[in-house]
Amino acid sequence: MKNGIASRPSSVFWILLVLSVILVGALSLFVGPMEHPPEWVVMKLRLPRLVLALLTGSALSVSGCVLQSILRNDLATPYTLGISAGAGLVAGSVIVSGFIMPVMGLVAAGTAGALLAVILVYVLASRGRRVEYGSTLLLAGITMNLVGASILLLFEYFSDASRILEIVRWMMGDMAVIGWSKPLFLVPAVILGMLAVLSRTGVMNQISQGDDIARTRGVSVKMERNLLLASAALLAGSTVGAVGPVGFIGLMVPHIMRRFVGADYRYLVPASALGGMLLVILADSLSRVIISPAELPIGIVMSLIGGPFFLVLLLRAGGKKKR
Repeated sequence: MKNGIASRPSSVFWILLVLSVILVGALSLFVGPMEHPPEWVVMKLRLPRLVLALLTGSALSVSGCVLQSILRNDLATPYTLGISAGAGLVAGSVIVSGFIMPVMGLVAAGTAGALLAVILVYVLASRGRRVEYGSTLLLAGITMNLVGASILLLFEYFSDASRILEIVRWMMGDMAVIGWSKPLFLVPAVILGMLAVLSRTGVMNQISQGDDIARTRGVSVKMERNLLLASAALLAGSTVGAVGPVGFIGLMVPHIMRRFVGADYRYLVPASALGGMLLVILADSLSRVIISPAELPIGIVMSLIGGPFFLVLLLRAGGKKKR
């Protein structure tokens, strides 16, 4: 990972980024099958959906930014730690059981599953101290994802067709919302996680340089890493619980924003939050027009965008190693 700290981004960059989010957000209110939507459609369907997209984009982007810092790995994402597996396993269990639960109950169940998965991954990684901590955490997260996906497939195999369709639809990412229940559910978790991360951006700069360097500068590495890891898990876990797994946002946005603001997390974190908002609004708007009047799950749109991006990162990393 590039650890150099760039100069402060210009005010023009921040103004353009904020204006882009506002402009694209305003346009998204009128994107969809209806050319002239009535007021109730805008206020009860599209405006809550816009707020949900803003929260989702900022939370997943900042979560990825934090993980890339504390793990010092360019390919770290919010789903690296088994978050999607935990959320999918719990939410899938509820769906398969046929237990009648309100929408917010399913959201809360998915969030709890995501957070529990991260806790389990952390416990497993904490026991494997013979290798570097970040590598152990990544391996434990990959293992958790594989195990969770296998169990979820087992649930699907023994379920009837309607249950399978519901699980698959949730796993593709679902930004559809009626009313304000989902956005309001996310607001406290996102605000708490964001405040925790923004208050530790200086610490993230130190940890990204290496544990030894951070310790010589008075940083309590273990405590700070645990706090940042919990914040990243809260941001990503609550988001996955609300909208399902939406991949590549936490991978793509920090990389893109790093080219504009450098590797200083005091600027990279807020830039990633705004960039994530912009990306998710664009992807959600695109998902509503590609096969209109039907709607394409946002998870598919992000995979089509993020897959090639991920391959480019791998090829670039391989090219640097050969040099």
